[in-house]
Amino acid sequence: MSLAGCKTDKIPTNLVIAHRGMPYHAPEETLPSFLLARVLGADYLEADLQRTKDGVIITLHDDNLKRTTNIVDIFPDRANEPVSSFTWAELQMLDAGSWFNEAYPDRARDSYAGLKIITLEQLIKLAEQGDNTPGLYLETKHADQFPGIEADLKKILLSHNWYQQHFTDGRPKVILQTFSPTSLELLRKNFPDTPLGYLWWAGSGCLSEVDKTHINGCLDFAEEQGAQIIGPSFTGDESKYYNLLEPWISELIQSRGLQIHAYTFDTQKDIELFAPLSDGQFTNRSDLLLDYYGREHRDADEILTAFNY
Repeated sequence: MSLAGCKTDKIPTNLVIAHRGMPYHAPEETLPSFLLARVLGADYLEADLQRTKDGVIITLHDDNLKRTTNIVDIFPDRANEPVSSFTWAELQMLDAGSWFNEAYPDRARDSYAGLKIITLEQLIKLAEQGDNTPGLYLETKHADQFPGIEADLKKILLSHNWYQQHFTDGRPKVILQTFSPTSLELLRKNFPDTPLGYLWWAGSGCLSEVDKTHINGCLDFAEEQGAQIIGPSFTGDESKYYNLLEPWISELIQSRGLQIHAYTFDTQKDIELFAPLSDGQFTNRSDLLLDYYGREHRDADEILTAFNY
């Protein structure tokens, strides 16, 4: 077994990883989305990290703001620009919640209108509150657009005492991941003792083709960079991603002593079919995964109402 494989002993299995919070019930990567996942009992809150023009690290998935904000109304001539071209003050002018009400009227809440994009520091503070103590599962998103974001992330985690720390039960407080080979190398240099995950998407990076040769090449690179986790996509009822969780691929990954944290588990069928092939699961429905593992939790609507959402 490789050194990287040995390090997986520090990472529990059957992890419920709240993908962008709880985006089935609340606008993704906003405060109510993460709050709901924390109170429900998710093990980790997953967030995509990007950096503003003036150096603020925020939680946002897309490489522009059109899908999840009203950027077209506020900055119509800049709607296709990347996050890196906006200052934090400019981003705070945007509504990051009303789109959800329009897209999902059956789950809409008046309180979502006017929600704001949040910073990594706000997410850290949220994770530290309440009875449940989730870790943070952070992705350097579109990392090539943000040179030095790995070092910036280290500074923030150090300042909040989250750098390479563990909970009393032994869980690492932070797990880091990326699709970018360059960012994975930089994460290893800045976080030598933090669990690292290498995300896989078919047709890009080392997986330009999905065959045994390319899979093993990707695994060689992951181990060289100290990654302990592989994050493959799979074809689910909702996601329809390329299936990189076929049994032969899972066996190759696990034969290296690496864990699998696959994405995303959004229906009961997905969970029943694919959860046995992975060690941790990214999900937009933490409630369903908690049910699968027999872990009690409160009702999502009840939680949102209790916190005035």
